[in-house]
Amino acid sequence: MTVIEFQQVHFTYPGEEKESLRGIDLTIESGSFVAVLGHNGSGKSTLAKHMNAILTPTEGHVLVHGIDTADESRLLDIRRKVGMVFQNPDNQIVANVVEDDVAFAPENLGVPPEEIRQRVDAALKQVGMFEFRQHAPHLLSGGQKQRVAIAGVIAMQPDIIVLDEPTAMLDPQGRQEVIATVTRLCRENGMTVVLITHHMDECVGADRLVVMSDGRIVADGSPAAVFSQVELMESEGLAVPETTRLLYELRAEGCELPIDALSTVACADAIAACLKHSR
Repeated sequence: MTVIEFQQVHFTYPGEEKESLRGIDLTIESGSFVAVLGHNGSGKSTLAKHMNAILTPTEGHVLVHGIDTADESRLLDIRRKVGMVFQNPDNQIVANVVEDDVAFAPENLGVPPEEIRQRVDAALKQVGMFEFRQHAPHLLSGGQKQRVAIAGVIAMQPDIIVLDEPTAMLDPQGRQEVIATVTRLCRENGMTVVLITHHMDECVGADRLVVMSDGRIVADGSPAAVFSQVELMESEGLAVPETTRLLYELRAEGCELPIDALSTVACADAIAACLKHSR
C-alpha cells in the first residue's frame, strides 16, 4: 500500500529563483525502509520536509495516506501519521527528564495520562533507552539523545517516521546506535522508515535507495542495484561501498564478477568462486 505519494512536485524557496525540487514523482510503500542519498544541496532535506507538510509544493501534490498536504484543515492528521526526526537532537528535547520529554507530544495530542505512561515506556523500550528514563537528557551521549528524540516521535504512534540526516552530528558509535534503532523499528515493528542521509554506508540495509541531485531523482532501486551504477554515483560526487569498488575494478581487469555483492562476506564469496572457476 502506498503511504506517501509525490506527484510532479516542484518547490522553490521564497526569494530564490532556482527550484529545490524539480518535478519529483515518488511513492513510498507501507512498511518499507527507504534511504534517500545525496550531497548537500541535492534537495533531499527539502523532500523530507514535504512528507509531513513542513513545506508544501509550489506545484504538484504530496499525498499522505491519500490526504493532500496542502489541505490545512488536515494538517494535524498528517502530522499524526508522519513523525519527523531532525539533525540536532538538542532542538527536539524540551524536558529535563527523559520520560517527560517522550511524554511531551502525546500530552499535547490530548492522550489520556494512563495511555501516555504506556506509550512512553513502550517507546523507550523500543529504542533501548528505558533504563535511562529518569536521566537528564543533557547528560546523555549524542546517540542516546537522538534515540530519545526518536522515542518521542514513536510515542505519537505515527505510521511513518522520517529522519532528516539524524546522524549528521554524531560520532561513529552514535551513528551506529541510531541506524540500528530505525532498522529495528522497520523490521520488527513494521514502521515505514524514510532515512535522509549523505552517508552511503547507512543505506546498505535499506529496502530501497533513492539518489537525488540538483532537485531531481537520478537513481531509484535496491541499494545493490543503485551502487552498481558506479559511474553515475561518482559523477554525482557520491562514494560507493568498498566492496562494490573492489568488484568494479576487478571486473575492469577482466574478472567475471557480480558487482552487486554489498556485504564483505558476499564480496569474498564472489571472488572465491571466480578464482575457483578460473583454475
